Amino acid sequence: MPLSKAMALVGKTPALPKGPPYICKDLYEWAGISFWMEPTDQRLIDIHNGHPAPTPPLENLEGMIYYWQEHSEWMESTNPSSPVYQDKQIELELYLHQWQKYIHDNARVLDLGGGVGRFTQHLLKQNCSVELIDPDLRSLWRVLQLCSSLPGFIDLHWGTGETIHLLDLEPVDAVIACEVLNYVENPSLVLNNAINILKPNGFILLSVEARWGWAFSKDVAEGSVDAFLNDGIVHIPHDRWIRTYTKTKLECLLQNLKIIEIIPSHYSLSGPFEMATGPQNLVDALLLEDKLRNHPIAHKLNRAWMVVAQKPESS
Repeated sequence: MPLSKAMALVGKTPALPKGPPYICKDLYEWAGISFWMEPTDQRLIDIHNGHPAPTPPLENLEGMIYYWQEHSEWMESTNPSSPVYQDKQIELELYLHQWQKYIHDNARVLDLGGGVGRFTQHLLKQNCSVELIDPDLRSLWRVLQLCSSLPGFIDLHWGTGETIHLLDLEPVDAVIACEVLNYVENPSLVLNNAINILKPNGFILLSVEARWGWAFSKDVAEGSVDAFLNDGIVHIPHDRWIRTYTKTKLECLLQNLKIIEIIPSHYSLSGPFEMATGPQNLVDALLLEDKLRNHPIAHKLNRAWMVVAQKPESS
């Protein structure tokens, strides 16, 4: 449900400015507040409160809760003091290098599975109006603290991609779903929901985990070799569940959209070449991306697929 339904967990709930969406700088009284709102998927309540997830894909949220409790500095990747801040900002720039031309200033954008606001922070600086949806309530708390010092407009929703239709949102110019469809229960339903909220000729900018490169990355889960050898679904109970994609499988998922480009990314700051390359700046990372995707062996080991797709006018 939207921010208009939010209530502070401690103390008085601040008044909201005119909206939704809300002028970010008028949300300063909400900065740092932990709040409650009803989710569009009621199962999220039990998971948030520490109960086991009812399906394997939702076990990703169990893993997130653990890391919020034990290693919150890694989760707060938009905070400059986070140990992963610089790498995450460079990864953001790698995406924007491919996607920026499809996001115009003052656009209305759905940030689906937006997490702690890695993309939202950039969109707001373009004075965009952002609808951010995420299944992790703790991430939404951080987004509100982040955005209260930025331009633009925002509304927040606690929910899943499968339940977007319950929000009755106005159409958007673009949908960003960065590293989302590999974690959800029903990727076809999530994508169709995103298409339905998109204006004709609007753009969907998404990325997913690729089929092979993950197994050679530093963060690979111990005991996941069977996923590499068999169906490509990485499942570490109560920690992570990841569906990986070949290009063919991804093209099949996108069949109701006009595919503009599918770009392999080796994600060298956290992909299979992370240790071999060491620290990088943006220029180095971009040059390496080009070299790896054109190398006769390395091109098969991309960590992710970056996609630009367009909703047909007749949809």
